[in-house]
Amino acid sequence: MRKTVLIIGGYGQFGGRLSRRLSDIADITVMVAGRTLPKAEALCAEHGGNLRPVFFDSRGDLDAQLTDLKPWLVIDAAGPFQSVFGHGYELPETCIRHGIHYIDLSDSGTFTQGIGKLDAKAKAAGVTLISGASSVPALSSAVVDAAKPRLARITSIEGGISPGGKIDIGTSVTQAVLSYLGKPLKIFRGGAWASELGYSRVHAHTIALKGEKPLRRKFGLCDAPDLLLFPEHYKGVETVRFYGSQELWLIHFNIRILAWLQKRGIVRNLQNHAKLFSWIGTKLGRFASERGGMYMRILGVDGDGAPISQHWHLIAEDGDGPFIPTLAAEILTRRWLEAEPTAGARAAVSEITLSEFEHVFSSLAIKSEFADIKPAPYLFQQVLGADFDKLPEVVRFGHEVSNTKIMHGRVDVVRGKNPLAQLAASIIGFAKTGTDRPITISMDVRGGHETWIRTIDGKAFRSTLSKGPKPYEIYERFGPIKFKMKFRIADERLHYDIVSAKMLGIPFPKFLLPKSITHEREQDGKFIFDVEIRLPLLGRLIAYKGWLA
Repeated sequence: MRKTVLIIGGYGQFGGRLSRRLSDIADITVMVAGRTLPKAEALCAEHGGNLRPVFFDSRGDLDAQLTDLKPWLVIDAAGPFQSVFGHGYELPETCIRHGIHYIDLSDSGTFTQGIGKLDAKAKAAGVTLISGASSVPALSSAVVDAAKPRLARITSIEGGISPGGKIDIGTSVTQAVLSYLGKPLKIFRGGAWASELGYSRVHAHTIALKGEKPLRRKFGLCDAPDLLLFPEHYKGVETVRFYGSQELWLIHFNIRILAWLQKRGIVRNLQNHAKLFSWIGTKLGRFASERGGMYMRILGVDGDGAPISQHWHLIAEDGDGPFIPTLAAEILTRRWLEAEPTAGARAAVSEITLSEFEHVFSSLAIKSEFADIKPAPYLFQQVLGADFDKLPEVVRFGHEVSNTKIMHGRVDVVRGKNPLAQLAASIIGFAKTGTDRPITISMDVRGGHETWIRTIDGKAFRSTLSKGPKPYEIYERFGPIKFKMKFRIADERLHYDIVSAKMLGIPFPKFLLPKSITHEREQDGKFIFDVEIRLPLLGRLIAYKGWLA
C-alpha cells in the first residue's frame, strides 16, 4: 500500500531540498506542505515525481488536518523549534493520537531533549518520534560514535558548522541564531554544568581535507542539541561545546555586535526582526561562496591513559551544504519504508551511523574524513617531558587539561603593603588580602595555550600559560606582564622559578626581576599550592596559598 509522507515547510530552505531528495521514491507520495500553497505548487511543478502540493497550517486545527491528509509520516522542516517562540509539542502529540510517525529537523537543545517526555505515550501508540534529525545531533553523534572505538574514554567533544554564504537565508534559521546571541547557554564544562554566552569564545578554525582547498573561518559558541544531550549520552565526557560560523566577515562582525548589544540589554528580542536580518544576509550572500564545512574534535585517552585527539572534517561544494541538515530525515524515511521503526520518542543521538551518512554524501558534492589519530599531550606534559609522570598523582591530575578543567578549594591571600606593590597587584588583577576564601580555578585550552581564571570571592584574575622555548620552561602572562619560568621537581614538589620578565614587550633588567617562591604538592589527597612573588626593593607583591580538590 502506497504510503504518504507529509513534509511541513516542504518548499522551504531545508524542506524543499528534502522534498527533492524523496521525490524519486516510487512507493510513497510526498505532500509538500505549508501555509503558502503557490510555493508548494511551484516546487512540485518544477521537480515532479511523487510530489503533491497541500495546504497545512501548523497553527491551525492539527487534528482536523491530519485526519484529512492521513499521512504515514510527518516531517517538520519548518521550525523554529526554540522554546522562546512558544513552539511546543502539539504536533508530535497530535501525531501520537493519530498513530503517525514523526521526524523533525530541530536544532534546539531544549526542544530536542524534551521530546523524551512523550516516550511512554509514543510506545503505547506504537509510533516513533525522532527529534533533531539534522546536522546536530544526528550527524555529529554519528561522528563521535565512529571515533569511540579508538578511545578508552572520551573527555571532550567540540564541533562547528560553517555554511556557505551564498544562500537564501530562511527566516526560521535567522530566528534560531538571533535567539541565543549574547544570552546564557547551558554548557557542560569541566565536568559540571555552567553557562556561557551565545557567540562567545570566538576563534578561528581551519577545516581541511586532503587534496582540497581548506576553509578557515571565525566561529562563535552557538546553541545546539549536543550541548544538553551529549553529557548524558557519552558517559565520562567532561566538556561539550558547539560553534557556528559565518563566511562573510561583515556578517560575522555584525553578529558579534548584536551579541554584545543583547548581552548589555541595549537591544532585546532580536528574533522579532528576523525577516529584516534574513533579507540582509541573503543580499550580502551574493558576495560569498557556495562552500561550507563542518568539523568535530574528539579528545580522550587511549588504553594506556595517554591523551589523543581525533579530528573529523567535512567540506561541501557547489551549494550542496544545505542538503546536510535534511539527510538524517531522508535516511530514516528510507529505512522505515523497509522496516518499521522501534516505537518511542527520542532525540536522534546515535540513531544513524556515519557510514549511512557517507553513503548519501556520495550522491552530492560532499566529502568528509577523519584525520590521523594524533597524540595530544597536555601543556605541562609537553614542558616537563618524562618528568610529568613523576609528579604526585593529584598534582599531575590537576594539570591534565585537554579542554577544560575546573577545581575548587580555599585560599589565603596576602598582598604586599608597599603602595607601589599594591598598585602593581591591582594592574595585574590579583585578589585582595583575605583568609580562608573560596577559590575556583578554571583552566581552558585553546591553540596550545592554557587560560587560567582564578576566582576568589567572586573576583577573577586570569593568566595565560604557553610552552617556553626550552624544556622545563613555560610562559605565564598576567595582563601586560609576561614571565618566563623554569620548572624543577624536588622533594615531591613542582617548583616555579622566574628566569625573566617583560612588560609590554620590554624586558625587565635583571636587578628588577621578581622572585618566585612557588610550589605545588599533594597532601591528604588534595592539590596544595603555595605562591609568593617578591619584587626587588618593594618586597612582597602577592602571596596566596591553599588547596584544590
